[in-house]
Amino acid sequence: MFNLQSAAVIVLLCLGGVTFGHGGHRRRQTPPALNPQLTNTLPTNGGPTLYYNGSAPVPPESMLSPVPAPITPFTSAQIQDSIYNEIIAIIANGSAFNTSCTQCIAATEIMHFAAITQPVPTVVDVLIRLCNTIKFSIYAATCEQEFSGIGDIGPYYAQLFAKMSFATQDMQAWCWFQGVCDIPAVVEIDESQYFTPKPASANVVPSPSGETMNVLHLSDWHLDPRYDIGSEADCSQYLCCRVQSTNTKKGTTSMNATVPASRFGYLYCDSPADLALSAFDTMPQFFNKSDVSFTIFTGDIVSHDNDDQLSRAYIEYEETVTYQTFKAQMGAVPIYPTLGNHDSLPEAFNTPNTFNPNSSLQSNIFSWNYDLLSSLWQESGWINASTATYASNHYGGYAVDTAPGLRIISINSDFWYVDNVFNYVNFTNPDPSGVLSFLASELMVAEAAGLRVWIICHVLSGYDGTNALPNPSALLYSIVRRFSPTTIAAVFFGHTHEDQLQLFYDYNPSSLKNGTQIRNTTDVNYNAPLTVGFIGPSITPLTGNNAGYQLYQVDSKTFEIMNTHTYFANVSESLTWSTPVWQFEYDMRTEYNVNGTWPATSPLNATFFNDVTYSMLTNQTIVEQYNFLETKSSVVTKNCSTKACAEQKWKRGFGAGVSSGLGTILEEEVRDALRGKDMYVDNM
Repeated sequence: MFNLQSAAVIVLLCLGGVTFGHGGHRRRQTPPALNPQLTNTLPTNGGPTLYYNGSAPVPPESMLSPVPAPITPFTSAQIQDSIYNEIIAIIANGSAFNTSCTQCIAATEIMHFAAITQPVPTVVDVLIRLCNTIKFSIYAATCEQEFSGIGDIGPYYAQLFAKMSFATQDMQAWCWFQGVCDIPAVVEIDESQYFTPKPASANVVPSPSGETMNVLHLSDWHLDPRYDIGSEADCSQYLCCRVQSTNTKKGTTSMNATVPASRFGYLYCDSPADLALSAFDTMPQFFNKSDVSFTIFTGDIVSHDNDDQLSRAYIEYEETVTYQTFKAQMGAVPIYPTLGNHDSLPEAFNTPNTFNPNSSLQSNIFSWNYDLLSSLWQESGWINASTATYASNHYGGYAVDTAPGLRIISINSDFWYVDNVFNYVNFTNPDPSGVLSFLASELMVAEAAGLRVWIICHVLSGYDGTNALPNPSALLYSIVRRFSPTTIAAVFFGHTHEDQLQLFYDYNPSSLKNGTQIRNTTDVNYNAPLTVGFIGPSITPLTGNNAGYQLYQVDSKTFEIMNTHTYFANVSESLTWSTPVWQFEYDMRTEYNVNGTWPATSPLNATFFNDVTYSMLTNQTIVEQYNFLETKSSVVTKNCSTKACAEQKWKRGFGAGVSSGLGTILEEEVRDALRGKDMYVDNM
């Protein structure tokens, strides 16, 4: 009987190729399905023989195929057209890129690939075409002058785009700078990379000595050697008091100026020679210059010219004559300077030394400026040769011990300034230049030696993006918190042209991740003030402020500020002067000692100004007082009588250890405001 078991045996026998011969002997036979013949076994009916296993004429797997001949190579003009057209298409195509932010990011990515594949002239030409089409906001007469003429910033932008990376949020950050994206979130700071944990001893505040010395604070000199006496001071352009200045609304020129530029200065112009010199010339009316222990200068020498009016020769001229003037005026009194954003060319541009990794080339394209400045400081006797060498190789930064025993650390704040376009490369790194690592290292050494330190820089830090970028600000705050109040006695800024203050606070315990030194620096304890940032008033009256400077009474042992006297020149009266008139403006201890409760022997420290801050919430008189003194008693000061204004002063002034100083004016806003003559309005 045939069954499934019998069928299985038959199948197995067939698959095994077993047959039975005579006498029961077995012999193996290959089944047809496994016949190894390499050609067909079925008839071809006259067709070609077909093969197995790639044998005979079958081409091997490794044989290459012909590729299409290259299309006619694009000319430089065609490549430029392609880059330009793609970016214009991105902007025009609202369906694929439906926000200004995504359009900007996509366009920036194209510029990145253009910059790494195309020669610089192609990138520059694309920028000029885009500028003319999209109408960029520029600080030159034409797009051509901005990117390839006297301004010539196009080659710098080519370097910028070439170095950008999406991986470090550079494109988003750049597009935030353009005003169309949200700024990337603030990075957390791994403090273990920069310093050791804060010991309990670092929270001890040194006791005052009862003895004081005088220290002069100068800032924002902005000498204008192109200032034209009698020209239109109330002009419609930027910058006024120049031979080409006109008032388009009133139809006036320098020949029939509505407000002729006094040789002693004007509210909407930079410092003419006589106004600048008069600051020094009139000092003996108020104090003996020989009684000044030393001077700090928190930067900005060069006038506020547009990009197409500046050159390396002009920067070098301004820097040279300024420091020669300082030396001549202050004599044996040491001056410790720091770089301002205008002390470079192009304005605010600085790159890390690692920006160009090719060691056979110049390590930094701005070395010419650091070399000049450090040599001028050394020639004046303010720093020695080794310090000058360090400064020339490290962006003008240095550390120096003063005769009274205070250590001053000067750092180049352009590395957190929003207008330094190279800060949008490697954006998530809070310290690509190493300036803040240098600061932390110097503070570690000072702490071990028991020294007190002042930090001087130009652009104030902050998280709101008004002046400073948030990531380097986060690291700076972390450093200041670590070494305050025992080692850091005070921090000094300039830049805003106004008389302002900024507070640094401690963090909440929750700011540290459990078991790590990774810090969320926005988790601030506003009940724990640590350090004051003093923002010096400017010599230039440019932004509707008067000219001014400050003299500190400093404790000779702790180096904390015991009092501040401010002096000013009311340039609104300059047309009536036969020589500039300077006046004593106010005594800080008297002006802000609310209810007269602050001890006479105590410094004007973070606790003092924290009390003033909170008083602002309930005392409108203090708000108005601060608002007026902020501008150095300018006649065009807007009042601050509203609750919103008072709260803004509190949030952006004393009361915000993680924000910019109050009333600050970003460089673009200064320029735009000057065009509209509304520069004296607080940035609210």
